[in-house]
Order: sequence, then structure tokens, then C-alpha cells
Amino acid sequence: MISVRVPATSANLGPGFDCVGLALSLSTRISLDRAAAPRVEVRGTGEHLIPGGTDHPAYRAATFVAEFVGEPEAHFHLIQENSIPPSRGLGGSAAALVGGAVAANDLLGRPMAAPDLLNLVCELDGHPDNAAPALLGGLVIGTLTPEGVRCVRLEPRDLRAAVVVPDFTVSTTAARRALPERVAHRDAVFNVGRSGLLLGALATGEYHLLRVAMQDRLHQPYRAHLVPGLSEVIEAALEVGSYGASLSGSGPTVIALTPEDRAEKAAAAMQEVFRRRGIRAEAWSLEVDLAGARVEPPGEVPAPVPEPVL
Repeated sequence: MISVRVPATSANLGPGFDCVGLALSLSTRISLDRAAAPRVEVRGTGEHLIPGGTDHPAYRAATFVAEFVGEPEAHFHLIQENSIPPSRGLGGSAAALVGGAVAANDLLGRPMAAPDLLNLVCELDGHPDNAAPALLGGLVIGTLTPEGVRCVRLEPRDLRAAVVVPDFTVSTTAARRALPERVAHRDAVFNVGRSGLLLGALATGEYHLLRVAMQDRLHQPYRAHLVPGLSEVIEAALEVGSYGASLSGSGPTVIALTPEDRAEKAAAAMQEVFRRRGIRAEAWSLEVDLAGARVEPPGEVPAPVPEPVL
């Protein structure tokens, strides 16, 4: 059995809608072996929210890899040991897709080169902002082109992520429906400028620029009603010394990028805002995951979960 550890991701980072994502030190583990008939087991965080059977995202990715190598009738036994809260804006589905694809490729003799795997998982997920950093680790800026994914990977140093995960879900469908079909030219320019500033700040370590660089006008204002108190949560993170903060993915998780000694304080401050609104939320201080998807020795070992901020 092949086992693959895959990190959670925070996509749409600030103004980087559908194109910028960051890998984080929460993870899921996908284990895969050949089988006479499909068999899927899900354990851990949110197991009741994750599809079973052949609809499981990791299983779908594994079958795509099998078809690519000429084994369309292949069946698998798949085990997911999960620590990524599903449907919360932390890339759980993309992590499963990546895990299934990497595990199947390894199990079948590694017929797919790394660029082919990248293209496959990004195509299956629909865009690269979750799938690419889940596969590659670090911060990834990517876009889909007719010739495949084009991306750049960065390794931000001396940076932590405070994340607060409210105890409710936001469906991707509802989040997409909240977006307008057209936006004002001034809002597009606003995001283009801040996207450039975001990537420059993360590439050079000029993190003080993130307060402005993580602002957004393309999706957060339209999704704010789905996350009660969003603007207050972001402001709370900034008040205790975070560099910048934004919605993670389509929410409801909120992420703040912080100095290494401020992450727990920022996580607790954001959690308190939700608490005052009567919303339970978990909060973590996380590292940036630079490894991405990696094959591990097989075994029934749960995915490690960082201790939450109390």
C-alpha cells in the first residue's frame, strides 16, 4: 500500500483569486493499494462530510491516473486519514485529489512525470490555487493555459499562519453564486496592483506590505455575508500585530500571516470575535508547509494535528 501525506492549503490568498495559494501544516493522508473491487475508508476530521465510494476525490484522481497509463479497469482500496476540516476553505478536496493522483502514480510505477501530475490535479480541481501548492508546497502562483499550468513557487521564510475555522460550512456552490458576473474596472485595477504587491512582499520578505497587499475587491466583499463578522475578525488579527489577513479560500476560515511570535495571539483574537457572535471556532498557529505531497512509509498512523489555540 502506498501512503501519501498532503498539506492543507489557503487559496484566493488576499487578492489572488483563483491563482495564489499557500500550503499549511495541517494534512491528510491517502493510502492506496490495488483491489478486486472499489473500497474506500475515511477516518478522522469531518469524515461524515467526505464522499465515500468512487465519488471520493482521491479515488477519482486515482482512476484518472490509471486511465492515463492504460488501466481503465483498475480498482483500488483507498484509506483517508484526515486532519483538514472539510468544506471550510482549507483545500481539503484538492488535497485528496493530489493524494490520490500521487499515490496511484507511485503504485503504478510512476509513469506520469511531475508536470503531467500538476496538470492533472489542477484540471480536476478546476484551477491551480489549491491543487498546485498541495502538490508542490510553499506559496504557488499559477494559471491555466491551453498548454497546461504555468506557475511559480516561492518559499516564504520567518512567517506563520494563524487560522480560525468557524463551526459551519460554506458550500463552494453558494460561494460561487455570491460573485457578480462583472466587476468595476477600478476594482479589477485594485486587485491587480495588490496582487503584484502581495507576491513581491512574499518573495522579498517585506512582510509589512501585506496589510495592504492582502486586501481584495473581487470576492471577499461579495462573500462577507456568508461569514458573519468577517471584517471584525480581520481587523482583530491586524490589531494584535498580524502582517495581513483575509478569507481563506471561499471561507469560512480566516487566515492571518504573522511574525512567528504573534500567530497564537492572532489566532486567539480572531477566535474571540467569533465567540462574541455566538459562533464556535477552532484556531491554530500553523507553519508554511514547504514539502508538499510526499510518499510516506505505509501504516495506520493518523495525520498529525497541531494543538489548537485555546
